Amino acid sequence: MRKGVIHEILFDAAWHHGDSEVVSGAMRFTYAETWERTVKAARAMRRLGIRRGDVIGILDVNSHQALELQYAASILGAVAHPLNFRLPLDHVVHTTRQGQDRILFASRAMEPTVEALRPFVPQVIWLGQGRPGHGDAAGSRADFDYEDLLSGEEAGSTPDPGVTNSDPYSLLHTTGTTGRPKAMRYRHRDIVQAPLQIAHHLALHKTGAKLTAGDVVMPLIPFFHIHAWGAPIFAPYLGLKLVLPGKATPAEQLHLIQTEGVTWSNMVPTQLMMLLEAARDAGDAVLPLKVLTGGSRLPAGLAARAHQAGVRFSVIYGGSDQLCTAITVSPHLPGSREDLEALSARLAPIPMVRMFIRGEDGGTVPADGQSVGELWVESPWLPDGYVGDEAATQATYADGGFRTGDLAVAHPDGTFSVVDRVKDAIKSGGEWIIPSAIESVLSELAGVRMAAVIARPDERWGERPVAILAADEPVDLSAVEAHLAQAVADGRLARFWLPDAIHIVQDLPLTSAGKVDKMALRATFAAT
Repeated sequence: MRKGVIHEILFDAAWHHGDSEVVSGAMRFTYAETWERTVKAARAMRRLGIRRGDVIGILDVNSHQALELQYAASILGAVAHPLNFRLPLDHVVHTTRQGQDRILFASRAMEPTVEALRPFVPQVIWLGQGRPGHGDAAGSRADFDYEDLLSGEEAGSTPDPGVTNSDPYSLLHTTGTTGRPKAMRYRHRDIVQAPLQIAHHLALHKTGAKLTAGDVVMPLIPFFHIHAWGAPIFAPYLGLKLVLPGKATPAEQLHLIQTEGVTWSNMVPTQLMMLLEAARDAGDAVLPLKVLTGGSRLPAGLAARAHQAGVRFSVIYGGSDQLCTAITVSPHLPGSREDLEALSARLAPIPMVRMFIRGEDGGTVPADGQSVGELWVESPWLPDGYVGDEAATQATYADGGFRTGDLAVAHPDGTFSVVDRVKDAIKSGGEWIIPSAIESVLSELAGVRMAAVIARPDERWGERPVAILAADEPVDLSAVEAHLAQAVADGRLARFWLPDAIHIVQDLPLTSAGKVDKMALRATFAAT
């Protein structure tokens, strides 16, 4: 009997699309071969004592082995826990301890991190190539090599511990930008439904990142970010060739796009910027690629450069504590500046999701495209809260919905636009200033790679905006001021939104999710 659990998706891919490929570094496997390896991994884990409900730590880049482990965990009824290796080391330790990981599968390229985690995991299994070389710190249990475990398994029946779609499947963590990362448990039906609804939304609507039957998918979003925004779930569901880039540089990603025929990818805006730079450096004026981007607002300048280079894109909205819930749409593709703005900002909820905006008084704001309030989400796949953090749960999950902490406006056509984080918005003289709108205008300047606007305390107005620009070459401040003044004249910015100060730097600090670290910027520039 079918149960609607995760591993049934890979089983169906092996049965219906058995010849479609999974490419990972120098390795190539069909979906049929990937399923066979996944069953062997599940059988090997069961032999090591992993049972239903045990947490499986996975510390690796996007690789075929990490993909297999996420499906093998499903077969056993274990809980997949992809670890965010980009977090500070003490946060990685915290997430491992909080997850109570029963076993750790780790890339041998991350050995220093593994040594810090050894006291908290009973068993380490090495991923990648090569031999293990030593036992654990206590000398009580030897490490194993993943490929050795698989080679020691004979072909046999698939374990069946009686997993249901209401069983927990994955443990995900926030990126911890406001404190220690918080954990959420998701059920099988959550991680089945949400990615498939993403695929359906992209296929049905006028979106730049439309999915079709002939696409080749390369997820640049790491598995630890909501299972790469669902790509390793919906790619086999659709029978699409899946290219896993590992730790490829932007230049190497460009090479994979060209040699493997990649047509669709997902990435944060900073990754898109670096990929465009790699294409420019390689002399490629055109990059025919469909991109699903998100994690932070897509600046207008970057959107224009991407479109000019041949990239067609959509923006996705969501997070580790709500999964993915909306994707931008446009009435016409491709098109004018208005269409680019729609694809950068006009979000439509994916099927089965309801989104609404509440004002400061708790009431619903009108859908007039102007009234700003806090965005709330309702969906069938919301978790029941943060693991072991009742206070944060009560503050965020209420009345059957999720309080996102984002400011947004609703439009009459049923779409909405996220304008900024509540914590990043600037309240000046009792009026909101939206930093992301100023950042988008600044991104249009030649030579400006990235822009950030933060609040600076002000005795008279409460807060005032300060802009920080990352540029590789000297930037004429008078040209910046003239560009901002023109945006005011065009009605794109209010005059009182203009920054009181502008700083030029080489680079902006980034969080583990690839977003601009505004906390670090405030610590440096809020008093200047």
